[in-house]
Amino acid sequence: MYQVAGPTPPDLAKREAAAGSGSPDWLSIASEAYQQSTSYLDSNLRGEWVKALYAFQSRHAPDSKYNTDAFRHRSKIYRPKTRTLIRKIEAAACAAFFSNVDVLDARAVNEGDPKQLASAQVLKALVQYRLTKTIPWFMILMGGFQDASTMGAVCSYQYWRYRTERQTAYVQDIDPDTGQGLYEEDGQKPKMRAVKHDKVLEDRPCIELQPLENIRIDPAADWMDPIHSSPFVIRMVPMYVYDVKEMMETEDDKTGQPKWKKASDAVIRSALTRGLDATRMARQNRREDPTSESKVSLADFDIVWVHENFVRRKGKEWVYWTLGTEFMLTEPKELKEVYFHGMRPLEMGCAIIETHRAYKSGIPQLVEGIQRESNEVVNQRLDNVKLVLNKHYIVKRGAQVDLRSLVRNVPGGITMATNPESDVKEMTFNDVTSSSYQEQNLLNLDFDGIGGDFNPAQVPHNRKGADTVRGMQMMGAGASQMTEYLLRTVTVTWVERVLYQLIKLEQEYETDQVVLAIAAEKAQLLQRYGVDKVTDELLNHELTITVNVGMGATDPNAKLSKLISGLNEIGQIMANQAMPPQMKSEAVKEIFGLLGYPDAKRFLGDGQKDPQVAQLEQQLQQAQQVIQQLQQQIKNKAMDHDAKVKTAAINADSHREVALGRLATEREKQQHQTAQFVISQLLDRINKANGGKQTA
Repeated sequence: MYQVAGPTPPDLAKREAAAGSGSPDWLSIASEAYQQSTSYLDSNLRGEWVKALYAFQSRHAPDSKYNTDAFRHRSKIYRPKTRTLIRKIEAAACAAFFSNVDVLDARAVNEGDPKQLASAQVLKALVQYRLTKTIPWFMILMGGFQDASTMGAVCSYQYWRYRTERQTAYVQDIDPDTGQGLYEEDGQKPKMRAVKHDKVLEDRPCIELQPLENIRIDPAADWMDPIHSSPFVIRMVPMYVYDVKEMMETEDDKTGQPKWKKASDAVIRSALTRGLDATRMARQNRREDPTSESKVSLADFDIVWVHENFVRRKGKEWVYWTLGTEFMLTEPKELKEVYFHGMRPLEMGCAIIETHRAYKSGIPQLVEGIQRESNEVVNQRLDNVKLVLNKHYIVKRGAQVDLRSLVRNVPGGITMATNPESDVKEMTFNDVTSSSYQEQNLLNLDFDGIGGDFNPAQVPHNRKGADTVRGMQMMGAGASQMTEYLLRTVTVTWVERVLYQLIKLEQEYETDQVVLAIAAEKAQLLQRYGVDKVTDELLNHELTITVNVGMGATDPNAKLSKLISGLNEIGQIMANQAMPPQMKSEAVKEIFGLLGYPDAKRFLGDGQKDPQVAQLEQQLQQAQQVIQQLQQQIKNKAMDHDAKVKTAAINADSHREVALGRLATEREKQQHQTAQFVISQLLDRINKANGGKQTA
């Protein structure tokens, strides 16, 4: 909850002091707060808002000279430069916000707590589902940017809509003793009884844009947070008479009393709009104000104004409803009893930051002077061209001249005159010079410069840098930065706060089991965190909200190119083994900061591994260990085999050597025996030759 405290207006301070310790006069407090804020609004803001709406509708301001009788027949073109600029801002917002599938990013305050991480994921899925299915987020966002650009501020009301209908169902009656179903006397037809129950018709969060003229705050509120710092906030709601009477007759489910106090038709008639609201009339663009009624009678479809009053008194927030400022519809209750999250259900943002001003200026106020001069130049040029093409004549008073034929100036026509030479005199005008067009181009440059719009018409005036594609990109870079700055301003001051309140509503009111199951499935709670059911304890964790829109988001092609380039640079950094881990982390943060993102967690994770991924990684690691063991076993077996082969080879070599040795020995023996045999034969021959004498 926002804790910014604002000053207390003097009137309210006096009223509270006079009340003392007794019950304050809540109706007087609401009436004085309304009168004080309305007086300031009428005196200081109403005229600016009317002019801004006229500029958005391409109409001259109510006090413009072009609305006088002197300019009835003059050129009164309004160049739609302001409307074009605002439409380009809306188109840039559309490209920036709806180029991503995820609208927001929710993160836990303590990212080391698995419960908070699970809560962040499921709440992100819940809000994403609501924004895409039950809330017209595109219309609300584009309307918010249009209000912020045109009026200077945007205000929205966030609440939970819960509506039931009492229905009757018939079920078979049960015997309390036996627990068996009862039947009629014939024993065939079941005995039925009526059971009443409430059928839920609506159960969803809502976001409604509020017209600024229907919101009242203290003008001295803090400029950074006007809604939550103001001591009072009044939300004016137009309602049909029959809706008001229905609220007076509907019972409160908690107390059984009517939700609103009953009032007579005379009191309700006092809340009819008697005066005309200039801002609403300007917004309707020449149409009647549909919320204005001036009839004496009271019909069901007449519109009355009821006020929802938020008042801070003695450190507590109170809320109650009044019928205009004349009748109390409800008794004051503490804010937490009505809005369970304890926050004022309103948020106000701006498109242009102006310090120390609760109400900021809009785009039309920035370009008002240049827009007026641009209209002046073009209208004077058109008048000159018309005078050149359609001559102006001086006719003698009392002369018999066919004036209608002279003014009609039809080709081939005849104008009757008694004495054409003296009765009619033609006035000639010089044609418009090129200086008018040059002045128009210079005004366009000034307009586009302050508005942050890049116009191709600027190229001829910047020939030095516009001859190349790079030069064109440099010329458009400044305009893109101003547009992105405006988008970021609205995002921070309004969009993120609205989504934060939407998350608070989901935490306090969400009971749809179907929606919760869808969110749990999308968040993968069971697979990632082991949570199989979304409970209140899981939802009630504090979160931080960021919107997935960074600087440079207005051009999808440039955004994609920058993102790919950044990821490539990060890949090279992570692959650098010589760089320390801390340096890598800081370099990644710096790169994503230059790309326009708050950090790199959305792309590179938050340091917490997905349990399923961690389990798969563990299984993969175990498998790799088994593979390594098998490879080691195979290696060991291979080494044993090699040793055996080597041993066998050694054994084979030794056996061969032994065999060779034996073979050599046998050969030597055979040779010896042969030699002995030869020797003995020779000796025998010698002996025989010697006559039987033996030779030694």
